[in-house]
Amino acid sequence: MKALFEILPAKIDTNNCTLFCEISYECFSFAIKNEEQNKFVGVAVFELEKAADEKEYANVLEELINKQPLLADSFKKVYIIYSFKECVLIPFNLYSSLENENVLKLVHGDIQSNSFVLTDLITENGVYNTYRVAAPIVSMLQKKFPDAGNIHRYSVSLKQPQPEGDKLKVIFYPQRIIVKLSKNGKTEFINSFNYRTKEEASYILLNTSTQYEANNIPVEVSGLIEKNSALYKEIYKYFETVSFDSLPAGLEYAEEIMQQPSHYFSHIFSAVSCE
Repeated sequence: MKALFEILPAKIDTNNCTLFCEISYECFSFAIKNEEQNKFVGVAVFELEKAADEKEYANVLEELINKQPLLADSFKKVYIIYSFKECVLIPFNLYSSLENENVLKLVHGDIQSNSFVLTDLITENGVYNTYRVAAPIVSMLQKKFPDAGNIHRYSVSLKQPQPEGDKLKVIFYPQRIIVKLSKNGKTEFINSFNYRTKEEASYILLNTSTQYEANNIPVEVSGLIEKNSALYKEIYKYFETVSFDSLPAGLEYAEEIMQQPSHYFSHIFSAVSCE
């Protein structure tokens, strides 16, 4: 594991704070919000090495959490954001809780048998988000944070205010992106893609915009991408407007957080919509 960012307070009363943790196979991130001050006072991002299986991944994640003294404290509220691919968005009129597991197997296969099936209600879009997470990961997190609320990354994204007009929003993780395309203020598409090269990343964005007849759509990026990187320049070749996401409005942020580019953490802080 490798620490990419650790901006954490030396001392804090966690009983007055909310903890947001985002879990993916690429990264583990957490952010701390002081509820009395309505202020994010800390954030940390760790890149995880590829694990052999879900059990090994859960062990690596547990070891990392155990090494964070702040995470051993008691928080007012805790939210776990799962950023895994295996999910299905189901309209209200087609949803049946009895069929959740079958729907996931139909779309994503039945190789992963030892898993929990979770569901988010997204009233803003009139859909349920049904997703599965490997049992060793869920069990470990339930032991660490027994009262935590669960939500999927797609659900967080869909709960955000919709942009006016058309926009392609992209969250960058190490060698993975989440792409959400909105047209006329409505979400048309959201999905995750792995990539190895900058050309593969730009092809994914071009292919998505072409399929939805949204050529030269404005692109907004967040996560682990640098403005002067070859990856950013590759995307800029094909899209006239490429902007960086800003921090969620209506909140305060620690000075050290404000000193970093806002798009590094904007998607993490957007989890305030869970509250």
